[in-house]
Amino acid sequence: GHRMGEVTVACVPSTVYYLVSQVVQRFRQEYPRIRVKVFDAGANEVLGAVARGEADFGLNFIGSQEPDIHFQPLLQERFVAACRRDHPLAKRRKVSWADLAAFDFINVAKSSGNRLLLDQALAGVAGRPDALYEAQHVTTQLGLVEAGLGVAAVPAMAMPGKDHPLLVSVPLTDPVVTRRVGLIRRKGRTLSPAAQQLYDFFAEMRKAPRRRRA
Repeated sequence: GHRMGEVTVACVPSTVYYLVSQVVQRFRQEYPRIRVKVFDAGANEVLGAVARGEADFGLNFIGSQEPDIHFQPLLQERFVAACRRDHPLAKRRKVSWADLAAFDFINVAKSSGNRLLLDQALAGVAGRPDALYEAQHVTTQLGLVEAGLGVAAVPAMAMPGKDHPLLVSVPLTDPVVTRRVGLIRRKGRTLSPAAQQLYDFFAEMRKAPRRRRA
């Protein structure tokens, strides 16, 4: 508890609210004197920050193919349909990508790592939805959904819990699209004691059961 230091962790925004915040909260309880800086940015920016040494380590869904980056998988998550509780899709047990095409669709911009992943996974899929709105980040997508502007496809981790008053998620099928989230760090770089401690806190997520969401 008396250890001091500073740690910078880079992460994609969709992991911040329900993963990074929970881990940092537990970390603070044990190491209250270590400062933690959270750099939330797009997947490519997170990868670059770690590669350049601007962040001690990162949380990302890309990086496993980079020769100078060590990628430690944490979890696999699927994309889900995000909609308001009063939306026609909200009571469904599952929806297809073609089902989303019947409604105003909110997508992430082409510069987003999630967009690249989705475009690759849905290439050739008949009836895929066309976007009426685009946003740079998943958090903005959810804000537009909450405002009643349409539906979106987002990583399950980005969704609030089942007690959220307005938003609900429904599993997406035909096809099921997943992404693998992991810890990234630069190969050959030794982390400071403080950074290593926080890195280990995140690594423990592999052993912890995931909280179920709506």
